[in-house]
Amino acid sequence: MARRVAGLLCAALLTAPVARAADWVAFRWTGPHAFPHAAVLLPARVDGMDCYVQLDTGANGRFIPAGRADATDTPAREVTVSVAGHSVKASVPQVLLVALSSDGHRRAGTVGNGFFENGTLTLDLRHARVSYSDDALLRDDSDAAPITYVRHEGWEGGHITVPITLPGEPQQQALFDTGAALFTFAPLRQSLYEALRSAESRPLTASSWGEDIGCDISPLTTPLRVSQYTLDSGVLGHCRKAVDIGVPIAGIVGLGGFADRTITIDYPSRKWKVTR
Repeated sequence: MARRVAGLLCAALLTAPVARAADWVAFRWTGPHAFPHAAVLLPARVDGMDCYVQLDTGANGRFIPAGRADATDTPAREVTVSVAGHSVKASVPQVLLVALSSDGHRRAGTVGNGFFENGTLTLDLRHARVSYSDDALLRDDSDAAPITYVRHEGWEGGHITVPITLPGEPQQQALFDTGAALFTFAPLRQSLYEALRSAESRPLTASSWGEDIGCDISPLTTPLRVSQYTLDSGVLGHCRKAVDIGVPIAGIVGLGGFADRTITIDYPSRKWKVTR
């Protein structure tokens, strides 16, 4: 969850921008048996070949090829990567392109904020579908809430942070991370995790960019205020891995408490909205 980095019963439920039926693309949840909604896999095309990519808004980049740590010294080629009707150019290792040519169900990599930052991404969690629009759909929506898009010189894309209010603490920022879909909230500090949990904790081993990391999890029972929404269910967690996006954050907000809601992220307008 480091540089790339690596929810929600709503208090107010408003009308979301609705994508045309033809614009929706079905996605696939994946994860271990106990947590089948641990990650979002989107159908994609890489150099014209069908495959899947993980949606990870905790990642700042556009497209991060799978296994790139093992393929840094191998030849690469710039190809087109397409998801939900939107395409970008990306450098992809030749070894991955060869693998994709023989396995259309293969996970080709990860798409982060940089892939979508010029338009609006909409996630319909209830119906497991996604859409993308080049338009700033929330520009004139007074009911949408602001987000911060953290960018740094030399970094591709950016990171989304949202305000979070925790019991007994001043308002802080949290990373919005679909790559941590399992969690409602994962504080970075062990002490904050212990202060928030009111149920038994148990260990969990989670995978982050090919690395197994140790986590503690517990049912979330303490209501948290994220932006203008209240989170009061799902999974509270703490993972023993550093997260650095260049600005202070209290932790990570995943998809775990958003249940059957629709999340709209308008990057150009720096707004988001959570609706039924």
